[in-house]
Amino acid sequence: MGSTERDTVIDDNEDDPIQASYDVYIKPQWEDGRQLYILQFPNRPSREDYSSTNASLPIELRLKPKAGLVELDVPLDPWTNYDRTKGVQWGEAMRKSNAAKSNTGTAGGQGGSHGLAGGFGIGGVAPGPGRGRQVQEDTLAVQQEILDDFSGGITRQRVLTKQTLGGQVVPKESASPNYFIGAFRKGQLHLSPVNEIVQMRPQFHHIDATAELDRLARPRAEAGPAGAGARAIHMTVKTTGEGEEDGQDSMAERIKNAQEEKWQKMRYIDDNSDAAWETFEELFAQDTENLPKLESGIDDATYLDIISAPRDEARLSRAKLVENE
Repeated sequence: MGSTERDTVIDDNEDDPIQASYDVYIKPQWEDGRQLYILQFPNRPSREDYSSTNASLPIELRLKPKAGLVELDVPLDPWTNYDRTKGVQWGEAMRKSNAAKSNTGTAGGQGGSHGLAGGFGIGGVAPGPGRGRQVQEDTLAVQQEILDDFSGGITRQRVLTKQTLGGQVVPKESASPNYFIGAFRKGQLHLSPVNEIVQMRPQFHHIDATAELDRLARPRAEAGPAGAGARAIHMTVKTTGEGEEDGQDSMAERIKNAQEEKWQKMRYIDDNSDAAWETFEELFAQDTENLPKLESGIDDATYLDIISAPRDEARLSRAKLVENE
């Protein structure tokens, strides 16, 4: 919907004159069911965005909509400022861990998951009988072979060449503000409603995978007493709502749902591609001349009451008496 007409009269004599004014248009939600996410990267400067321009075009984007989880794989340069030994160790750990999760059908069954998305390893593969020193020595020998043919190891995906960024959507509350994406064009501001906001931070899945493999390598006797069954997790989370009510098992249920939900893999489009520019054009309202005007349902005084601190009723009553006199 459109705004009222722009006020083109600018008083240059004011101490703080108006520099520009715009017609404002608010677009509805996407008609085809698409959603608009804002991905924030607090640990990375804006000038170093993940794109082909900076040789860091993301490899894959994944969503778990119900759990509100988002993950993004970005490339690492294994030839510059890179510890090859650690890269091989962590690359092999990720490969084996993902293979184990896929074979057992855990963590969504799509190549495995770690962290919250994988349920923090709860209910994963049980510890085995232990690999023994000989198997561990064989593992070191395999890692040395990969180091000797480092380029081939990268090609065969035996080296850690990607970093995972992840986050969870900001929960919406009744008092939460509504966010919009704004696009300017020829004295017009077009606003598109935002569905979700996610802060993407580095996820140390390679460390989780290494710890998981070490746990599986330990003999069952070290993992716990024989015959000990799985125990239910009981957690209590105190909400911040009125009454401070306790929610039993809410965290356990959250972990369970995140672990069971499958990833939805998305196609990542570079912001300099033609497809990205075509989508950018959809941020602008069409046929602006015939759009209905936005009309406020409240007057100026009511609006000021809404955005201001509570009034002093006694002082307000005195002001009304003076006005009536």
